[in-house]
Amino acid sequence: MERDQFENSASQDLEQQLLNVLDFVTSPISSDAQLPQDNDPQIAFKKGLYYLKEQAFPLAAKWFRMSAMSGNYKAQFYLGLLFVKGQGVPQSPFHAMAWLVLAQSQGMEAASAMIEQLKPHLTTKRIKDAHCYAATLYEQIHQLTFIQS
Repeated sequence: MERDQFENSASQDLEQQLLNVLDFVTSPISSDAQLPQDNDPQIAFKKGLYYLKEQAFPLAAKWFRMSAMSGNYKAQFYLGLLFVKGQGVPQSPFHAMAWLVLAQSQGMEAASAMIEQLKPHLTTKRIKDAHCYAATLYEQIHQLTFIQS
Protein backbone atom coordinates (compact mmCIF):
# COMPACT_ATOMS: atom_id res chain seq x y z
CA MET A 1 0.00 0.00 0.00
CA GLU A 2 2.78 2.45 0.90
CA ARG A 3 4.57 1.75 -2.38
CA ASP A 4 1.43 2.67 -4.38
CA GLN A 5 1.10 5.91 -2.44
CA PHE A 6 4.77 6.70 -3.08
CA GLU A 7 4.45 5.96 -6.80
CA ASN A 8 1.30 8.09 -7.05
CA SER A 9 3.01 10.91 -5.18
CA ALA A 10 6.11 10.70 -7.39
CA SER A 11 3.92 10.63 -10.50
CA GLN A 12 1.99 13.69 -9.33
CA ASP A 13 5.25 15.53 -8.55
CA LEU A 14 6.57 14.76 -12.03
CA GLU A 15 3.31 15.87 -13.64
CA GLN A 16 3.42 19.13 -11.67
CA GLN A 17 7.03 19.76 -12.71
CA LEU A 18 6.11 19.20 -16.36
CA LEU A 19 3.13 21.54 -16.04
CA ASN A 20 5.35 24.19 -14.42
CA VAL A 21 7.87 23.94 -17.28
CA LEU A 22 5.11 24.08 -19.89
CA ASP A 23 3.55 27.08 -18.16
CA PHE A 24 6.92 28.88 -18.08
CA VAL A 25 7.76 28.13 -21.70
CA THR A 26 4.34 29.05 -23.12
CA SER A 27 3.44 32.04 -20.94
CA PRO A 28 4.10 35.56 -22.21
CA ILE A 29 7.23 37.24 -20.90
CA SER A 30 6.31 40.42 -19.04
CA SER A 31 7.67 43.69 -20.36
CA ASP A 32 9.92 44.06 -17.31
CA ALA A 33 11.61 40.66 -17.88
CA GLN A 34 15.34 41.10 -18.24
CA LEU A 35 17.80 39.16 -20.31
CA PRO A 36 21.23 38.70 -18.78
CA GLN A 37 23.95 41.30 -19.25
CA ASP A 38 22.45 44.32 -20.93
CA ASN A 39 19.48 42.50 -22.46
CA ASP A 40 21.66 40.53 -24.87
CA PRO A 41 19.61 37.75 -26.52
CA GLN A 42 22.81 36.26 -27.95
CA ILE A 43 24.13 35.57 -24.44
CA ALA A 44 20.80 33.94 -23.54
CA PHE A 45 21.08 31.82 -26.69
CA LYS A 46 24.63 30.76 -25.77
CA LYS A 47 23.44 29.78 -22.29
CA GLY A 48 20.71 27.71 -23.92
CA LEU A 49 23.31 25.95 -26.06
CA TYR A 50 25.49 25.33 -23.01
CA TYR A 51 22.62 23.73 -21.07
CA LEU A 52 21.58 21.74 -24.14
CA LYS A 53 25.12 20.34 -24.41
CA GLU A 54 25.00 19.50 -20.68
CA GLN A 55 21.61 17.83 -21.24
CA ALA A 56 19.99 20.15 -18.68
CA PHE A 57 16.96 20.44 -20.94
CA PRO A 58 14.62 22.54 -18.72
CA LEU A 59 17.36 25.17 -18.34
CA ALA A 60 18.10 25.03 -22.06
CA ALA A 61 14.39 25.64 -22.75
CA LYS A 62 14.36 28.59 -20.33
CA TRP A 63 17.31 30.35 -21.98
CA PHE A 64 16.22 29.51 -25.52
CA ARG A 65 12.80 30.97 -24.78
CA MET A 66 14.27 34.19 -23.44
CA SER A 67 16.36 34.54 -26.58
CA ALA A 68 13.51 33.40 -28.85
CA MET A 69 11.23 36.05 -27.37
CA SER A 70 13.82 38.62 -28.44
CA GLY A 71 13.46 37.43 -32.03
CA ASN A 72 16.45 35.05 -32.25
CA TYR A 73 15.39 32.59 -34.94
CA LYS A 74 18.01 30.02 -33.94
CA ALA A 75 16.62 29.97 -30.39
CA GLN A 76 13.10 29.64 -31.82
CA PHE A 77 14.29 26.66 -33.86
CA TYR A 78 15.98 24.94 -30.90
CA LEU A 79 12.95 25.57 -28.68
CA GLY A 80 10.78 23.98 -31.36
CA LEU A 81 13.08 20.95 -31.39
CA LEU A 82 12.83 20.63 -27.60
CA PHE A 83 9.05 20.48 -27.97
CA VAL A 84 9.37 17.90 -30.77
CA LYS A 85 11.53 15.65 -28.62
CA GLY A 86 9.90 16.42 -25.27
CA GLN A 87 13.23 17.40 -23.75
CA GLY A 88 12.89 19.79 -20.84
CA VAL A 89 9.34 20.54 -21.89
CA PRO A 90 6.36 18.27 -22.50
CA GLN A 91 6.37 16.76 -25.98
CA SER A 92 4.03 18.91 -28.05
CA PRO A 93 3.87 18.89 -31.84
CA PHE A 94 1.55 21.92 -31.59
CA HIS A 95 4.05 24.09 -29.69
CA ALA A 96 6.91 22.75 -31.79
CA MET A 97 5.05 23.80 -34.93
CA ALA A 98 4.48 27.33 -33.60
CA TRP A 99 8.13 27.94 -32.72
CA LEU A 100 9.37 26.36 -35.94
CA VAL A 101 6.99 28.53 -37.98
CA LEU A 102 8.57 31.60 -36.36
CA ALA A 103 12.06 30.38 -37.24
CA GLN A 104 10.93 29.53 -40.77
CA SER A 105 9.46 33.01 -41.22
CA GLN A 106 12.99 34.38 -40.77
CA GLY A 107 14.44 32.10 -43.43
CA MET A 108 15.70 29.12 -41.46
CA GLU A 109 15.67 26.23 -43.94
CA ALA A 110 16.02 23.52 -41.27
CA ALA A 111 12.76 24.73 -39.70
CA SER A 112 10.94 24.11 -43.00
CA ALA A 113 12.12 20.51 -43.06
CA MET A 114 11.03 19.92 -39.46
CA ILE A 115 7.62 21.47 -40.15
CA GLU A 116 7.08 19.00 -43.00
CA GLN A 117 7.96 16.14 -40.64
CA LEU A 118 5.51 17.42 -38.01
CA LYS A 119 2.52 17.87 -40.31
CA PRO A 120 1.45 14.20 -40.24
CA HIS A 121 1.24 14.41 -36.44
CA LEU A 122 -1.25 17.29 -36.41
CA THR A 123 -4.70 17.80 -37.87
CA THR A 124 -5.21 20.62 -40.36
CA LYS A 125 -7.02 22.58 -37.66
CA ARG A 126 -4.15 22.16 -35.17
CA ILE A 127 -1.68 23.30 -37.84
CA LYS A 128 -3.76 26.42 -38.45
CA ASP A 129 -4.03 26.97 -34.68
CA ALA A 130 -0.24 26.67 -34.37
CA HIS A 131 0.17 29.31 -37.08
CA CYS A 132 -2.22 31.59 -35.16
CA TYR A 133 -0.26 30.97 -31.97
CA ALA A 134 2.97 31.77 -33.85
CA ALA A 135 1.39 35.06 -34.99
CA THR A 136 0.53 35.87 -31.36
CA LEU A 137 4.11 35.09 -30.33
CA TYR A 138 5.37 37.28 -33.19
CA GLU A 139 3.29 40.20 -31.90
CA GLN A 140 4.58 39.65 -28.35
CA ILE A 141 8.17 39.51 -29.59
CA HIS A 142 7.88 42.75 -31.49
CA GLN A 143 6.04 44.43 -28.65
CA LEU A 144 8.90 43.44 -26.28
CA THR A 145 11.53 44.51 -28.80
CA PHE A 146 9.85 47.92 -29.12
CA ILE A 147 9.62 48.34 -25.32
CA GLN A 148 13.28 47.34 -24.80
CA SER A 149 14.60 49.70 -27.49
